[in-house]
Amino acid sequence: MQDKIGIILNRLVYGFTFAVLYQIVIGIATSLLSIPLTGNIQDLISGFENIESEQGPILVAWWIISTITITSISLIIIRYRKYLSPYKEEKNIEIPPKITALTAIIIGAIISFLFFLLDLVIGIITKSSSQTDVHAIYQSAMSGDFSPLFVSIVFSILAGFVIVGIAGKTSKVKDITKKMDFSDISKISKIISKNYSETKTTADTIGLQPGELIHVGERKVEEVSYDLIEYNKDSVITKQFDKTEDCLITKEKNSNFWINITGVHDPIVIQRFGQYFDLHKLVQADIMNTELRPKFEVTENYIFLVLKMPRFDKQSRELVMEQVSLVLGKNYVLSFQEIPGDVFEKIRERLRTGAGDVRRERSDYLAYLLIDALTDNFFAMVEAIGDSTESLEKELMEKPTPQTLQTIHSLKRQLIILRKIIWPLREVTDSFERSTSKLVSSNTKTYLRDVYSHTIQVMDSVESLRDVVGGMLDTYLSSVSNKMNEVMKTLTVIASIFIPITFIAGVYGTNFDYIPELSWEGSYFVMIGTMLIIVITMMMWFRKRGWM
Repeated sequence: MQDKIGIILNRLVYGFTFAVLYQIVIGIATSLLSIPLTGNIQDLISGFENIESEQGPILVAWWIISTITITSISLIIIRYRKYLSPYKEEKNIEIPPKITALTAIIIGAIISFLFFLLDLVIGIITKSSSQTDVHAIYQSAMSGDFSPLFVSIVFSILAGFVIVGIAGKTSKVKDITKKMDFSDISKISKIISKNYSETKTTADTIGLQPGELIHVGERKVEEVSYDLIEYNKDSVITKQFDKTEDCLITKEKNSNFWINITGVHDPIVIQRFGQYFDLHKLVQADIMNTELRPKFEVTENYIFLVLKMPRFDKQSRELVMEQVSLVLGKNYVLSFQEIPGDVFEKIRERLRTGAGDVRRERSDYLAYLLIDALTDNFFAMVEAIGDSTESLEKELMEKPTPQTLQTIHSLKRQLIILRKIIWPLREVTDSFERSTSKLVSSNTKTYLRDVYSHTIQVMDSVESLRDVVGGMLDTYLSSVSNKMNEVMKTLTVIASIFIPITFIAGVYGTNFDYIPELSWEGSYFVMIGTMLIIVITMMMWFRKRGWM
């Protein structure tokens, strides 16, 4: 009971503080704009109703500014509530340190709309002539009418609950809008969907039944899509489907099949493929878990591989790893990707044109080509990082900046990611090449040995780049330290020059009544000359010692 009373008291304080601060903002805005403002979503409605007039666009612009202001005031109150809360035992409320403007508008708009509804409800309950400003509350209380005070208290408590409730959801709204810009406002309705926005980690699978189909990772596509290539030595057929059932035709024909599935978030899709191709439930679960390290598993009927495909995110300029799962069967290869776009386009082109041996070989040769393409893609990433290190070395030698240090740390993170992936990839390739499964021919094993050597080469390149970047960090620190030493040396030289002439000026600035040379007409010029001689002498000595 004490806890509930304390929380209500806190809400009263939050709501009252918010009302006072926001009424001040509305009063200032009303005075500046010379437009009567409500401080809630009614301003936006009025703006659209009068959009053709001069006040319409101003009201719409004010509503956007006011929603951001509402969010700012709310988050400041909640973030520093420990200084306002009479009851200190309330649980902590998580508020992100930084949010985007779009997140602020959404949070503020929700609070604005709820306050609008709150005004409507209170307006229905109370008399139309009732006023709840401080002066009216005081006058009514003096005359024995406490209803305005009661209404004000109830409004403040409800406003406090609204502020705390909405502010506590800021982190979720930020996650929903973290990749959005103002040009994507039309897509909010799709992104707000719970299934689309939720991101699960491996920790969320603790305690679940083994093999339970839970998508671990960020959902990156809205709908699953399918690309099917049916081929033999004489022909090739390429198709695209939207339904799972259209792809399940490999048992009816003697051709080889490559089915590429984009999107691993739908457990129904994964389960259907698992049932048709007789995949173990743990394999199905691994396909949906995008946080796995590269792995290799072999069974009597199929071989399962988990691989990683590195790519650069153009917006964040960071290295991102996409998981690619491969299932190799007697006459089929299944590839599961997270997003559209990959490094397999040249393989598709070879299948379409019949170049090379891919259409004459079994499905294991196609699996080798896919692994080889993923491994070669690491060379492109390493080369890109190598180019960045070369330009960064020039910058380090010429003019290092704080941005240079950020770039060095970014390169270190990228190399750590590459190293964490390429090591297990080497093990996967080696296990694949040494496999005794009948699904892998001796001819394909020869090519797999070449892929294994490529992984070793990538590892060597990554290790070399790590050493280079580590040395660049030491170079940056040394460069900054040398720069600071040069500055300090210059300041020390300047201070050393001014010390003796300051002493002379200090002597002749004393207040003694009798200083003999003060009565001499040339004493000033002698003092100035003495100072110049001292400065010139010291500068010549500093230059001789190499300090200048």
